[in-house]
Amino acid sequence: MRPHSGVILLLASTLTYLSTGWAGERSNIRGMGMARTFTASSRGLDAVGINPANLAVNDYSMVTFSFLPFGVHVGSDFLDYQLYTSYFTGVQTDSGRVSRYLTEQDKKTIMSSFTDPVARTTAEIDARLLGVTFRLKGLGAGAFTITDHVGAFADVPRDYLEFLLNGNPVGSSYQFHDAKVQASWTREYALSVGGSLPVSFMKSFAVGAALKVVHGFGYYEIQRFNTSLITDDHATLTGSVDFLSRSAGADPATARFIGAYQLFPKLAGKGVGIDLGVRGDVNEFLSVALSVTDIGSMRWNRNVQENSADTVIVVDDPLNETQRAAIENVVKGKSISSGAFSTSLPTTIRVGALVEVNRLPEMMGMPGVLLLEFNYNQSIVETASSVVTPRVSLGAEYLPMDWLALRSGVSFGGTDHLNLALGIGFNVSFFEFELASENVTWLFVPNSFSRGSVAVGTRFRI
Repeated sequence: MRPHSGVILLLASTLTYLSTGWAGERSNIRGMGMARTFTASSRGLDAVGINPANLAVNDYSMVTFSFLPFGVHVGSDFLDYQLYTSYFTGVQTDSGRVSRYLTEQDKKTIMSSFTDPVARTTAEIDARLLGVTFRLKGLGAGAFTITDHVGAFADVPRDYLEFLLNGNPVGSSYQFHDAKVQASWTREYALSVGGSLPVSFMKSFAVGAALKVVHGFGYYEIQRFNTSLITDDHATLTGSVDFLSRSAGADPATARFIGAYQLFPKLAGKGVGIDLGVRGDVNEFLSVALSVTDIGSMRWNRNVQENSADTVIVVDDPLNETQRAAIENVVKGKSISSGAFSTSLPTTIRVGALVEVNRLPEMMGMPGVLLLEFNYNQSIVETASSVVTPRVSLGAEYLPMDWLALRSGVSFGGTDHLNLALGIGFNVSFFEFELASENVTWLFVPNSFSRGSVAVGTRFRI
């Protein structure tokens, strides 16, 4: 049994364009330019979903509103852009693009990029459909936001890719136990507030909270994939097929999901979440912050389906129509309607320390404003938009002039392991424009990058 290279093309395309931050992380353009380092330094709308206590910090405006800031991120542990375009986009002919048939050398090149037993591919889209902040004199500030999140990840075992490339030669054995997929599409309506409290142990101290109503439009998850394929010396294939998946509403793991986008689709689930945060100025130049975001869960109850199989198949004649039909039925699985189920929101703990370098006693004469911040981020649960691997980051923002902000940062851990970020912001009176990328390697090595992101947005102040 040897798969057609079109199957591999389908797999690669699906993984590459599956769309995984949460809570406004990717639509926080300033934070993206600082490698998502924002727990203590975010202000105004940037504080929503990150640390609501930062709303209490004066951002020198009474009202702000944003115009559809968005961020897009894709990344893979094994598939880079050059590999994808070389082997998985087909071949151009006079009649259009057709599938490419891979040579043995092509397969060796692809497999050499797969260095770990399991490789993860992630992607995400985060768009803030509406964002407004309002300052209440003497009471702090509030914000109302509507933010869409589309997120997914796919864990692909090395054995699975090897099977797709080579089929099942005599003496081969494949284990697919570590395969995992999650995908979701949600919309978050959040009301956030932040205000100052008098304390004796800090120069200033603020607390904040947010209440979120979360609407779910689509969810897909592979819960179990205990499958193995063994071909003996007589070319008899024995397969143990055991998998279970579930979905609700629209399926965000299919191409139809993106093509069928509607602004207000039918609800498949609902949930409630809260954010909590604190922030304090230790002295003139040092601030610290702590927040816990997305505490809550989702309940999915529309168009809930389970697809499963648990059997053993034996194929000793791949040309036998009966055996081939049996294989197709097993792989397809059995789909049934099932009851409602719950999933956790991506609860995340964030800790940050901010130093305003230009306010240090020995740096009082330096031109402009320079901020340095260190963050530790820890998600409590793994979801389509979060991983439990901790992430640490260091971000910097320099304002040589009031209207220009230059940003950079580096992060370690999380889904991307290592990131270098760059960003820029322009602030002209009542108008702001911001542009950032958390993975700038795609700018410098456009033919071989394996991760890329871009975020852009505008904001108006009154």
